[in-house]
Amino acid sequence: MLEFEHLVQVNDLANGALTVITRSQLWQGLVLRARNPEKFNHGLNCQSEEMSDNKFLRTIEAGGSKFCEEVILEPEQRIHTATLAELEQLQSESTTTIEEPEAGYLFVRFHYKRELHVDTESVDVAEHLKSAYVQVDRDAVAMIRVLAESQLFDAPIN
Repeated sequence: MLEFEHLVQVNDLANGALTVITRSQLWQGLVLRARNPEKFNHGLNCQSEEMSDNKFLRTIEAGGSKFCEEVILEPEQRIHTATLAELEQLQSESTTTIEEPEAGYLFVRFHYKRELHVDTESVDVAEHLKSAYVQVDRDAVAMIRVLAESQLFDAPIN
């Protein structure tokens, strides 16, 4: 089992070169990524089905792999994603949480927990996966910043 977390700083009020984005803009970007992961990673194909206002199922295809997940949104706070246990697939879950230790200083904490196949449970594989998750998440936050700067997130969503 691989379990780890990392933090990505979104706003640094001391750095005038970095556009400050709002919590609402950040949230909208994170929801966009959860609902449409293919917009952040072109190697993915995703279909989703609404279950309720803040819950949906998504099926993601990547290469020869396919997995189905339940996604729960806690507006402007957290997104929890977990593969459906009743299906024969790699079991994993992730939590994306917005943190704001001081007004305007936004961070996103990404927490991952996923099954590793017994024959691949090695330090090298785990470290490679961690590095990949960190890079993909940093790229996603950078993309959310670009989308916010282009005023894509002017209208509020849940």
